[in-house]
Amino acid sequence: MRFRPPTRAPRTFQPHRISDSLDIVLYARILQSADQRALDTVLIATALQSGDAEIRRVAARTLSQVALRHRRRALPMLRALTADGDSAVAAAAVFGLGLVRDTASISLLAALVRASNASAPSAAWALGEIGATASDTISRLLGEHRAVDRVSHASSRELLIAASKMRPLNFAAVAPYIGSSDAELRWAAAYAVARQRWRAGASALLDASAPDAAFRAELARELTSQVVGDSLRNRAISRLNALVVDADPYVRINALHSIGTFGAIARPIVLHALHDRDANVRVAAAQSSATAFDTVMSAWQEAWNSDPGFKVRKSLLESAASAGATLPGDAEWRKSTDWRFRDGAVVAWGGSHDTVHARSVALEMTHDSDARVRGSAYGVLAASDTARRDSVVQLALAAAKTDPDSIVRNSIPGARARSVDTAAVERPVEWYANAVRRIVVPSLRGRPPRATMRTARGRIRITFDGVLAPLTVLNYATLVEMHAYDHLHFHRVVPGFVAQDGDPRGDGEGGPGYAIRDELTLLPYARGAVGMALSGPDTGGSQYFLTLTAQPHLTGHYTVFGRVTSGLDVMDALVEGDAINSVVIRW
Repeated sequence: MRFRPPTRAPRTFQPHRISDSLDIVLYARILQSADQRALDTVLIATALQSGDAEIRRVAARTLSQVALRHRRRALPMLRALTADGDSAVAAAAVFGLGLVRDTASISLLAALVRASNASAPSAAWALGEIGATASDTISRLLGEHRAVDRVSHASSRELLIAASKMRPLNFAAVAPYIGSSDAELRWAAAYAVARQRWRAGASALLDASAPDAAFRAELARELTSQVVGDSLRNRAISRLNALVVDADPYVRINALHSIGTFGAIARPIVLHALHDRDANVRVAAAQSSATAFDTVMSAWQEAWNSDPGFKVRKSLLESAASAGATLPGDAEWRKSTDWRFRDGAVVAWGGSHDTVHARSVALEMTHDSDARVRGSAYGVLAASDTARRDSVVQLALAAAKTDPDSIVRNSIPGARARSVDTAAVERPVEWYANAVRRIVVPSLRGRPPRATMRTARGRIRITFDGVLAPLTVLNYATLVEMHAYDHLHFHRVVPGFVAQDGDPRGDGEGGPGYAIRDELTLLPYARGAVGMALSGPDTGGSQYFLTLTAQPHLTGHYTVFGRVTSGLDVMDALVEGDAINSVVIRW
C-alpha cells in the first residue's frame, strides 16, 4: 500500500452555503476584475460591504490576486482585512500578503500565528514566502509552539514547511519536531530537513524512529553519498539496503535514487530493482544506474534486457550517455519509425560529458522529419556548446531559426520570440456571469463539476473546485467538451512527484494556442491535487498535472483546481507514455 503524506482534506472542497439572492452580476464583475488583473477599489469596497459572505470572499480573493500589479493600493486593504470577522476573508487577505512578500507585515503575520485562529496556517505560509527576512520570526514561532501545549496543529505544520524554504535552515528550531508523536509534524520536519541536503539533518533522520512510510520516504531522499559523506556512509548504506525493499513504492523510489549515488556497491541493488513489480520503481532504478553501472557494459546490457518498457529504456539511454556508455539500443531508437523513440535517443545525449558524440548525434537528428525531434536535437546542440565556439554547431543553430515549426524556432538560444499576453482577453461581463451560473453556483450548492478520466491503467475521477478556481475549471471543462484530451498521453511522469497531461504535441511544448490567468489560492498540493502546468505566471492552457505525493512547495504558486476523489491507485500506476482514452465531464 502506498503512503499518503499526512494532510487534512481541504475544507474548501466541502459544499459551500449560498443564499438564493446571490448577485450574479456583481460576482461576475469581481471575477472580471481578477481575470484582467485590474484593481477597482470602488468595486472591491462595495463587495466587501455586501451582506453575502460569498461576495465578500471572492472580493478578498480578487484583491489578493491583483495585489502584485497594484501593490501600493492593495497592501493597506489587505492588512486591514486580516482582522475581518469572516475567517475565509481574513485568510485570503493573509495569502495576498504572502504573494507580494510584504516584509512590513512580518509582525502582523507573527501575531496571527500566535493567535492560533483560522488564519494562522495562512500566516505561517505567508512568512515562508517572505523568505530570509522572516527566518528568525519563523524560528521563534516554532520554539513557542513547542513550549505551549495548546496551539494550532496546522500552524505548526505550516511553520515547518515555511522553515524548509529558508537557506540555511535553522536546524535547532526544526529538530525537536523530528521526534514528535504527531505523524503530520514528524513528516513536515523530515520534509524540511530533507530539502536542505545537509549532513547534520541526515544524521538526525537516521537517529529517529521511522514508523510511517511518509517519514521513511524523506529519510531515503536525504541519504545520498554527497550528503552523508564518509562519516555516515556505512549507516546510510545499511539503512538504504532496507529502504530499497520497503513495502511502499515511493520509499523504494527515493531509496534507489540515493543508493545509486554510492557507485558500484549499488549495482546489484539497481539490477534487482529493474524487476520490481511497480513500473515507476523500475523507472527510478533506470534513472539511478549511471553511477552504479559506470561503463560496465554487461550491467547495461542486463538492464536493457530486463524491461522493454519505453520509459525504462529511455531512462537507461539517458543514464548510459551520462556515464559515457553507448547502448546498442541507441542506434536502433534513432532509426525507429516512432518519433518518441527517435526523440528519446537524441534527448539522452543532452546530459552526456561526451560532447563530441552528443553533437554528432544531434547534428544528424536536426534533419529529422518531425519537428519535435528537431527541437530536441537543437537543444542538445545548444547545451553542448554554451561558449559558442563550435562553428558547425553555431551554423546549425542559425539555420534552425528558419525552421518551419514556430515552437522549434522560438526555442533556439537568441531567438526573439514575440511575446503576446494571450491571457489578457477583453470579455464582456456577461461571459463571466455565465461562468458564475455554470461553475460557481452549482459548486456553492455542493454540486461541483466532476470528470471521469479513462486511462490505459483504469479510471480516475476528479472533483473540481468551482469556487476558488472557476475560470480554470471552465477552461478545462470547455476543452473536455471539445474532446481535446481524448487519446492524448501522459507525456511527463516523474516517479513520486507528478503525472502531467494535456499536450497535443506530446513533447511538453504544446497547448491550446492561448493562455489563462492563474487563480492562486492556498488550496494545498496534497496527494492527488490537480494543478495547472505553467511556464511562468499566467501561462496556463491545456496542460495540467496530478501530484503523486504531497508537494507543499508548489502551494500558492500553481493553480489548484481539483482533486482526485477516486482512482488514486490508478494514478499511482501511471507511467510516462500511458494513454488517456477519454475524459468526460459530469455537471
